[in-house]
Amino acid sequence: MAKIPEEIKRHRLRGTEIKKVGNRYYIQRVKCVWVPETKTRRKVVLEYIGAVTPEGIEPRRKRVVRAGAEPHSKEFGATWALRELSADMRGRLERHFGEEAGWIYAAALLRCVHPCAMRYLEHRYETSWLSEALPGLDMRSGSLSAAMKRLGARRGAMAAFMREFVPSGDWYAIFDGTSMVCNSRNIGEAQRGYNASGCRDPQVNLMYALALREEGVAPVFYKRYPGSIRDVSAFRNMANEMGLSTALVIADKGITKKEECRRLEESGLAYVMPLQRSSAQYSRAPLEAPGRTGFAGRFKYNGRIIWHSEERPSPDSAHKLCLYLDENLHHAEATTRLTAGIGRETPEALQEAARRQLQYGTFVLRTNLLESTPEAVYRAYKTREEIEQLFDMYKCEGQMATTGMHSSQTQEACLFINHLCVMLAYRVHARLRKNGRLKEYAVQKTLEHFLRDIRASRYGDSDWQFEPVPKASRLAMEAIELTLPQIPS
Repeated sequence: MAKIPEEIKRHRLRGTEIKKVGNRYYIQRVKCVWVPETKTRRKVVLEYIGAVTPEGIEPRRKRVVRAGAEPHSKEFGATWALRELSADMRGRLERHFGEEAGWIYAAALLRCVHPCAMRYLEHRYETSWLSEALPGLDMRSGSLSAAMKRLGARRGAMAAFMREFVPSGDWYAIFDGTSMVCNSRNIGEAQRGYNASGCRDPQVNLMYALALREEGVAPVFYKRYPGSIRDVSAFRNMANEMGLSTALVIADKGITKKEECRRLEESGLAYVMPLQRSSAQYSRAPLEAPGRTGFAGRFKYNGRIIWHSEERPSPDSAHKLCLYLDENLHHAEATTRLTAGIGRETPEALQEAARRQLQYGTFVLRTNLLESTPEAVYRAYKTREEIEQLFDMYKCEGQMATTGMHSSQTQEACLFINHLCVMLAYRVHARLRKNGRLKEYAVQKTLEHFLRDIRASRYGDSDWQFEPVPKASRLAMEAIELTLPQIPS
């Protein structure tokens, strides 16, 4: 038990107890009761009196509630945090969309906190502090339907808004795409295509551009295309709409055909693409050399040792091939794939196993970034992991809303609001990444479960006050470097 200083102890009253909590001292009224079952005495706390300081006792503050007053409680923490991180977004929305900016911004905030269909936004708005911070917005389902049609017809304003977030200076514009199945007959872009899942249903291709800088990745631009248009043919068109002269395309194994690479080179776009291990485009000589002597060097990535080598098919070639060997992955694959049948193999099977294990843990990238080192190319490609996270988040946002829209205008509007949601989520992600807290906090969980528990309430016509903030919510707010105001505002 903590020792109570004499200047605090002298304020103790008869029938009370002083306790230390943190760096402060508190006094409470107590009594002892007899417990017949255990034949012992047990202390019971009757009342909390207040805080104790060397000057005396500070009585606890009591809230006076008018008889019959009805309590009101609204979500505060999540929407307030997003508003603090996105003041510039709101100002630019007002510049490009005028009076429509209010409901667009509110819809993006609410759907970022809790992804839901547009028809539920009225209830989310009324039970959120947004109804106090942005009062008077008409979020009824019928009103939103008409507003979505008006917004969807303003693609020019959307593009102008997004171009303001295209950074200047040293950065890469990373392009990637995903497909969304859409069976609406009123959406002309919903055309039969083919995606990585082998689906040939009517679909819409969504192209995304992300800004890659030293501080991380951030979404800046999107554009939808008919499902029949392949990714490669859309990249240059989207770069032109963004006003870019060059950009970096980080693709998957689905578009590494030689003719598609050639089209990217002719369009002036830089690219990084993986090759299949069975591809005949790269040499196996570094793998066949004894030990790791065939590689030109190594570097460390996320605690793993990566060996690398590079080659150009010819001196005047417009691209190069980078071969990597991940020591951890090589060991894991060899352990799982070579252990079966040990002791029962034929000499031919042993030779085949020895040949195959040379390629375990390898990774090959084709790129036209001729001046970049193999390590820089590898790190650029690894940003695809964040791109995949973005698309996972986007499809979570979109599966309930974008694919079920019944007109091209409403789908475009919903895609734009989803884009705003992803921008907001990435601002929280950037704060968590900056503070090294991504292993402890996921963006969606932080918003939907921790920060939403910070609430503001009042009784009748009294002033708004914060309800007691849970410890988990307070720690989550500290993880994104925000401090709550003294009173809800």
